[in-house]
Amino acid sequence: MGGLRATTPTVLILILALAGCGGANDADRQADEPSAPASEPTGAGAGEASGGKASEEESTAPAATSAKANRARRPAGEEGLRVPAKRARIVAKESQHGTVLFDANGQVVYLFENDRRNRSNCTSDDCVEAWPPVLTRQPPSAGVGVDARLLGTIRRGGGGLQVTYDGRPLYFYEHEQPGEIKCHNVELNGGLWWVVTPRGDPAA
Repeated sequence: MGGLRATTPTVLILILALAGCGGANDADRQADEPSAPASEPTGAGAGEASGGKASEEESTAPAATSAKANRARRPAGEEGLRVPAKRARIVAKESQHGTVLFDANGQVVYLFENDRRNRSNCTSDDCVEAWPPVLTRQPPSAGVGVDARLLGTIRRGGGGLQVTYDGRPLYFYEHEQPGEIKCHNVELNGGLWWVVTPRGDPAA
């Protein structure tokens, strides 16, 4: 009986991982593309939308918006979670946990309780496989509802740039589709994982 009790936590963790942290939330699933293009940060403040001159720039605005979107997005699908965006964009969107952060593909991002400020402790092969870091080639940009002052990057051991928010490294969960949130407040790979609010705190 003692041996069975000792292995129970491991079995539960494996079950959670295989089940995708409790199943999909189809009612909350969103399209890959954000509902509105997120603006690039400007000197006036984070997530500031352009205003008032759309009619004067109709010929160039669609092309500019498309170029920004292409820079901000990764390839689609699970393998795309491991590919850096040219310039990752973080946006705030509504979810079953309130307003939380997503990337430009509509994929929710997570914090790991074991991380330190500007330091990732998700470095083992198993952890990185399950929780791909949010990667970017250029400094990330802030979309609607996101404070650009809280965005940053750290250099991972392999050389890639991982996006941070208020000094906390950001991650995806590999078994989620855009718009899904399966693993909030779930303990896996040695610690709890949380989706994050625009203030930089774990969601309730």
